[in-house]
Amino acid sequence: MRNTAAIMQRELLSLFCSPVAYIVLMGFLIATGVIAWVTSAFEPGAPATLRTVFTGTMFVLVIFVPAISMRTISEEYRSGTFESLMTAPVSDFQLVLGKYLATMVFYLIMIAGTLVYPIMMMIFGSPSLGVAFSGYLGLIAVGSAFMAVGIFASSLTRNQIVAWILGTIPLVLLVLFGQFFVQFFEGRLRSFFQSLNIVRRFDQFNRGLISSEDVVFFLGVTVLFLFLAVKVVESRRWR
Repeated sequence: MRNTAAIMQRELLSLFCSPVAYIVLMGFLIATGVIAWVTSAFEPGAPATLRTVFTGTMFVLVIFVPAISMRTISEEYRSGTFESLMTAPVSDFQLVLGKYLATMVFYLIMIAGTLVYPIMMMIFGSPSLGVAFSGYLGLIAVGSAFMAVGIFASSLTRNQIVAWILGTIPLVLLVLFGQFFVQFFEGRLRSFFQSLNIVRRFDQFNRGLISSEDVVFFLGVTVLFLFLAVKVVESRRWR
């Protein structure tokens, strides 16, 4: 765990020293602000709920989460520090886990910037704090899975932009598929694809329904893609 913590601290320092991280942070907060304005979440007479804001936020995470994770491993390849890491007493699992935990800390800080919205709701209305909590838990679950996909994409290439593209495209396809294309299937095939429907699973959280099945799904996606990232790093070690 000491090695994982060291990697995590090193990655966090690198993130907060990078202008890209602050651009991502500001871009995300601006995007969520636009969503809140477009959806009229704070107009007089509007329901005291953040459901539309959370739904819109989930869609913009498709773009912003891979932007956080794109440099994690690809930068090690590009800068040549990957070779020195491979000679250090750090396992492939510890390397990937440390990178993942660092990016999740940054992600949680980014999400915390939106707490201004429920605070405003509490000042001007009477929102359901339980539903708001569930919505934030859903954002954390989705962000965790998306971040693991982004880490895996970063492990595939030394180019950060390519890593961002490799992380974004599958997430865009998954979200669009779940939102628009599942309806064209019938029977068991539809049931199977519905089980992979990220939008529907997030909507459960957004409605205040915390299901163990949905939690396990997002945890499973996270573990799967972190495992794949470890295997890619492992293959690089022996090249």
